Amino acid sequence: MSSLICLPPTGISGNLSSWILWGLWTTLNLLLFENRSSAARSVVGRAISSAIEWRGAQATGSTPSQLASHIVEPPPIRPDTILCNSDAAWSASSLRAGASWCFEDHVLSVQRESSRALTLVSSPLMAEALAMREAVREAAHNSLLNVWFRTDSQELALAINSKIYSVEPFGVLMDIEFLSSSFDFFYVSFIGQEQNFLADSLAKSALYASLSALY
Repeated sequence: MSSLICLPPTGISGNLSSWILWGLWTTLNLLLFENRSSAARSVVGRAISSAIEWRGAQATGSTPSQLASHIVEPPPIRPDTILCNSDAAWSASSLRAGASWCFEDHVLSVQRESSRALTLVSSPLMAEALAMREAVREAAHNSLLNVWFRTDSQELALAINSKIYSVEPFGVLMDIEFLSSSFDFFYVSFIGQEQNFLADSLAKSALYASLSALY
């Protein structure tokens, strides 16, 4: 057996070490916070799958129209599904952002809302991704099991649903993907700004308050 040549995983030509390390990190978090374990084979399998998806995204330079083909219709919505709208407002001059999220029940009554200021935010897309991550974290922290997350960033919604992540928000989107495993129902969709008025107002208020504190 020692004389046999060990070939790399099919379809992978690069180094898998970073993907395996990421898989070990997320598996450790799953064990620590949710007492759920994963087999070594599953960790390696996810690493290979992620590496293939990443390489494919870099090679093809996917456009929004190409990403749209990956979007699937959501499964039937349960009556107890919570809606969560997130939004972000970004300042290019200060690299600051205001992030917000609000939860509504099935009769569209606001259950909770929150916002915060963020610093060293590199782009509008990063701001939207950070706002979504905060929303997902809060939902998981409050043990909400069925949540439909909505954003007025079409690019963000397409990236999360297609799992084709660009370089800049890659780590944040991987965090969202990891957190999504704690839900029974998890879906992200795009909504127009007119449907996201409350989250938009909260995000702008958080940003303006942060900018005012600088002067």
